[in-house]
Amino acid sequence: MLSNYITEVRGRVDSKKDISVAERDELVRLAEAKLSENFEAYHWNANIHGVVVRLVTNSAHLYDFWVENWYAGPRSHNILPHGVIYAVTGIAGQKPFAYYNHETKTAVFINTEYYGQCKSWALGMAADILETQHNVHSIHGSCAIVGGKGVVIIAPTGTGKSTHTWGLMQMPDGKIHSDDWLFLQYKKGLTMADISERKFYLRTDMVKSFPDIERLLKRCKCENVDGGDFAAFANSRAILDPDWIAGPDKFVDEAVVKAVILLRRDKDSLAEVKLSKDAAVRILEEGRYQVLAGAGKEVGEFKYESFYNPYLLVRRPEVQKAFFRQLFDSATCHILNTGVETVSETQERIRRIISEA
Repeated sequence: MLSNYITEVRGRVDSKKDISVAERDELVRLAEAKLSENFEAYHWNANIHGVVVRLVTNSAHLYDFWVENWYAGPRSHNILPHGVIYAVTGIAGQKPFAYYNHETKTAVFINTEYYGQCKSWALGMAADILETQHNVHSIHGSCAIVGGKGVVIIAPTGTGKSTHTWGLMQMPDGKIHSDDWLFLQYKKGLTMADISERKFYLRTDMVKSFPDIERLLKRCKCENVDGGDFAAFANSRAILDPDWIAGPDKFVDEAVVKAVILLRRDKDSLAEVKLSKDAAVRILEEGRYQVLAGAGKEVGEFKYESFYNPYLLVRRPEVQKAFFRQLFDSATCHILNTGVETVSETQERIRRIISEA
């Protein structure tokens, strides 16, 4: 591996996403006081679909992954960001926690260096701005293109989004678009998908389904890979350039979406159900899922996450439902159960759905 950083906190920390401006100001003062103790402070502007989000941190690891992950934002001294993330470690007497204030578009992370939550909140901050000001729909999902048709896979963590997206890319006419998040715009009856990140932040345990990826992971910056074993910890990650996967011709940054696949994993549901628009929106709004390894502390419990999107910092269910209704006006929707079939069987279903879209 190019590098491997082991974080003390190895998953998402508890959070409060509706703090007041007064609480925000106090937390920023606390963060800036810690940052001022020495010269080890970093800041960098990311360009997330035109939204500039600035990271301010004393963690070299967070800064390293942040710069690696995003497209660069403007560097001019008089360019002000749309949002700011403070991520500060070493604050005595404070438990690891994350806070967000919508009015000022400010997030504060205390005593955590786990990059996954920092990245996801940056996307959530961009979504907060884009969905209200520019009518851009943000989706926690992956996207591939087969024969010119885009397919979006939306699912809870651990049910196979990345595995099946990569499986589609193995097809002669298959290409990869995004691994975790995409932006949708609805124009003239079409659904247009744009990428969100410069590089993929992906689970290294994908080696279990795609052993050949190990040679690429060995060239990546990694997080929480135990003992050099990419599959040892369910939430270990790597920052991977998508051009490395199968060459730049296999990666595209725009797609026209024709099909949507929802994934669930249980032992009781049917292997495949084609959904009406209303049924699809209802399932997405409910967001019922079972916690799987790498997705949280309470493995096996059933929880609810509207639209399968833990990244959204501000919940606007009516806006999200309206967006998804537009999506299903131009794309078919099926829900597949990865708990009752093998990966190859589910992959064959997805390939058939795309061919019929």
